[in-house]
Order: sequence, then structure tokens, then C-alpha cells
Amino acid sequence: MKKFLEMLTEEMQQAFTAAGYDGSLGKVMLSNRPDLCEYQCNGAMAAAKVYKKKPIDIAAAVVE
Repeated sequence: MKKFLEMLTEEMQQAFTAAGYDGSLGKVMLSNRPDLCEYQCNGAMAAAKVYKKKPIDIAAAVVE
């Protein structure tokens, strides 16, 4: 059986790929700020450097 983090990562990787970005950027991990959320994915920040776009634009495309 897959762990919950693995399932979240697979979903995020598919979303990044569908938005036209490298799927490996969709790695989900436990949050380093548990007061804000349980899990985080920093792929939009990493993609911003690679694709020369604003992180918010990348995140919006992935969410869509």
C-alpha cells in the first residue's frame, strides 16, 4: 500500500506535467511550518528559476 505522501506526490507530479513543467518538481514533503500546513510542495519556486516565470504563475497553471 502506498503512503499518503507518495500519493500526494504522484498527483502533484501529474499536475506539473499537465501544466507543461517537469513532473519531478511536484515532490510533496512534510511542512517545515506545521503551524501553517501539514504538507508542502516547493516546485513552483524551483520551476521559477528554470522556466524564468513568476512562481505564482506556475502555481496557478499547476492548480488549473
